Amino acid sequence: MNTEVDVEDHGAIRVLTINRPERRNALSVSTAETLRTELEKADSAADVGAVVLTGADGQFCAGGDADMILDVINDDVDAAPLRLMNAFHRLVEAIWESPLPVVAAVSGVAYGGGFNIALACDLIFCSADARFCQVFLRRGLAPDVGGAYLLPRLVGLQRAKELMLLTPEIDAERAEKMGIVNAVLPDADAASARAIAAATALAEGPTFAAALTKRLINSSTTGNLHSALELEAMTQAIALRSQGVADRFASLRLNRP
Repeated sequence: MNTEVDVEDHGAIRVLTINRPERRNALSVSTAETLRTELEKADSAADVGAVVLTGADGQFCAGGDADMILDVINDDVDAAPLRLMNAFHRLVEAIWESPLPVVAAVSGVAYGGGFNIALACDLIFCSADARFCQVFLRRGLAPDVGGAYLLPRLVGLQRAKELMLLTPEIDAERAEKMGIVNAVLPDADAASARAIAAATALAEGPTFAAALTKRLINSSTTGNLHSALELEAMTQAIALRSQGVADRFASLRLNRP
């Protein structure tokens, strides 16, 4: 069992759990790479029909690890921000392009990149305590992990601008009303159970037709995710080097309990 990503099978369902509870399951490069690798293993496994993505200890994912981002900011190597973005973007592409249905079970925080990883999934079930935030602008950063591509597809341009420019934290009820999540369940266990049930129904159905349907829906609007990710990587690399960002992340480190 990997220390950063737990892998468990429930019949034909593979459950991938981000397991960094001490960091509210924030993503490191190694976590993102491991998640992508495990998803690719599921894609090629004959006995896996769907994937559930969740986080340990009642938290989904707090986004990119602040310490890691601060290290990238302070790295003298110009390519460091792009290496970071590449790891995260390969993960979101793997979710989006997987032939398997990927269902997110969200509880607690889904911030920044964590929010956007959930958006890349095919269905999202969340607990009543789930909180979503496009936190990037608070840190002086541009959106990444596909958010600028994925969020407007769900909520429209104006709502996406509201969430990304004003960076409000939204609760589960509002997320459901905005069409971000499919259903709100009472708690984390119920959200996980609902996600597994939905994944099981998909795995027991015509899986090839489901894969084709997913591909058709995901390609149903103009533009493509890969181009959007390339643009995000370039803009984020610029933002990571901009004035004040290092101070913001250093402050997060100092204020940590």
